[in-house]
Amino acid sequence: MVKLRGEIYQELYELERDKDQVFSIKELNKGEKASLLSDIMFKSMFQNDERIRYSCRLLSHLLDMEYKELLSKIKLVKNDVNKKYNTDKNERCDYVAEIDGSIINIEINNNSSVTTMERNLEYASRLYAKKTKVGTKYRYTQTIQFNINNFAFKGNEDIIDIYYMQNKRLIKLTSKIIIVNIYVPKLRQKYYNEGIDSLNELERCILALIEPNIKLSEELIMGDKVMEDYVKEAVEVCSEESFGESYDKEVALQEQARNDGYEEGIEKGIEEGILSSKKEIALSMLKKNIDVNTISDCTGLSTEEINNL
Repeated sequence: MVKLRGEIYQELYELERDKDQVFSIKELNKGEKASLLSDIMFKSMFQNDERIRYSCRLLSHLLDMEYKELLSKIKLVKNDVNKKYNTDKNERCDYVAEIDGSIINIEINNNSSVTTMERNLEYASRLYAKKTKVGTKYRYTQTIQFNINNFAFKGNEDIIDIYYMQNKRLIKLTSKIIIVNIYVPKLRQKYYNEGIDSLNELERCILALIEPNIKLSEELIMGDKVMEDYVKEAVEVCSEESFGESYDKEVALQEQARNDGYEEGIEKGIEEGILSSKKEIALSMLKKNIDVNTISDCTGLSTEEINNL
């Protein structure tokens, strides 16, 4: 990729993946419900006008709007994104809602490949490009994308990571595109290391949606009537025959992907590409007579690796 002259920076995608506490979609045991990370569960509980209060409850912890006001204003809209060309295949976001003219997009990501993350960025851009008519003029649509990621990065300890378009002085170019990454493994690590009392309301809500253990989910959201209803309805949905058939197929596909090593192969290729890119940057810095220790700090390469270049 082309880089700006004199600029040294590290991209999120370059960080090594942290596989600790990654959640696996698997067969349900007694006392368990399906995780919201399951595609069929997400569709059943969030892509449903009659159950809009559940996604609304999650969003009320993330947006600067109280639950009741949010519930009165939120509306699910078509989740397909605009085609660039007529020959393009239809592409669908996981969840798209409208609130006061702004678009809210939720994506569930079980695959940590760069392709997945860049695809989500494309979705956010295309949703933003949907112009809204205001009087006689058109304006671009504010889009806030929440990525619920079943993966994390080493060196990035945040459970919630917010990205804007802004300069080095933190002046925002625009607030019309906001990307919020939520790292499920980091949240699970916090719970297992520090206990339930360490979690705030948002973290409890997310964990109750994600974790299959019914008793744990009930303990997490005790006193939250909306989320208590969610757990009860989620259990009922999981007992439906049609849901069970679809869920079993999803589990089989997940297991096949793991056995085939598909995602591991993708990640290996990504890591090899990142290493090559780091070496190119290090070589460029060496040519400018930059100190080896400084190059090591910037690229993550050892001084030995740099000297071998």
